[in-house]
Amino acid sequence: MKRVMITVFTLLILVATMTIPGSSVFASGGKDVDKAIQITTNSQYDRDPSFFRADDGTYWLFFARGMDSIGIRDFEGYNPDLDYYNICYRTAKSIPGLQKANDNFIPLPLEPLDNAQRDIAALQSSDGTIWVFTSTGLGPGSQRSIYYYTYDGTWHGPTAVPGTDYAAHIDALENGGKICVFFDVGYELKVTYYDEGTDGWSSSPITVASPDATVAKAIVDKGKFYVVWTTAPGTGIYLSTSTDGMTWSSTTNPISSWPGATNWDPVLMKDGNTFRLFWAPDVGSEGQFIATSSSKKPGITTSWSPSVKITTSSCGASNWWDFWPQTFNKGATYLFYTSESNSTGTDRIDGNIWMMHITVPLTR
Repeated sequence: MKRVMITVFTLLILVATMTIPGSSVFASGGKDVDKAIQITTNSQYDRDPSFFRADDGTYWLFFARGMDSIGIRDFEGYNPDLDYYNICYRTAKSIPGLQKANDNFIPLPLEPLDNAQRDIAALQSSDGTIWVFTSTGLGPGSQRSIYYYTYDGTWHGPTAVPGTDYAAHIDALENGGKICVFFDVGYELKVTYYDEGTDGWSSSPITVASPDATVAKAIVDKGKFYVVWTTAPGTGIYLSTSTDGMTWSSTTNPISSWPGATNWDPVLMKDGNTFRLFWAPDVGSEGQFIATSSSKKPGITTSWSPSVKITTSSCGASNWWDFWPQTFNKGATYLFYTSESNSTGTDRIDGNIWMMHITVPLTR
């Protein structure tokens, strides 16, 4: 599956008049314009950010950095989906501070895993420990389970998550003393739980959605799980819900999609009483961009607002990928994502991590 990033384009976040599916809200000026900020600049391929604020107020940004020195998709045959990755992270006391923060790496074991470590999901558990989960995605490697590292002042791991052989894409969150790890295997979406009280994993993973479910991201709101995912052909974004994490129901139809595109990398957030969906439609020669939609009643597929494009992914004959969006909302909404755009939004370069500060609602 593709996962890719955006440009240094400024974007217009005024949508009071947007009512047509497939509308665009990026622009080059105006009082509601907010500028996308390039966080990383390394020439190797940076991708798949995971972000959280720790209990002590420190912001942690994790991402995967490719080991291949080429870094530019399709240049000399380079394919970022087939690269191996180190897990890189930055910490800062403010979100803007991440731009100038130092790169740190989770130390590899003496005998490194044969696992691409392409997909990353990081969190802090109730006892203050930082957990970083990683998988191959659909990248290379013979050791294809989900693995995790923990940090309590010192890095430990990697350790395999039981019952996750051949896992592809992953997500993780902490809820009520349990760490919930979502993953797809054979295009079946599953979840397994780690009990922080008993220090043990589920005896076997639970099915969330099947068949043809992949690339899931989850949130919990008022004790209820909401998981957005797509299909292997990328036909649209679907929603699964559960009140206990054991029994799940899913929408029959997509809650959102971009006409004529394959739809990847959905992520959901709650903003007040509104659910906001972000994802990465791939439109081929026009590249892959970030889109959004919103609803106050997410389980009703017809309640979702028209799709809105919030990044651009091409300039003339050049196109690139913007993908793997991740959200953070604390008084304001921040969107982290991967982009292959150069700093002027005119050409494709290597993948980097970008951040967008969203100051007003993107959809009505």
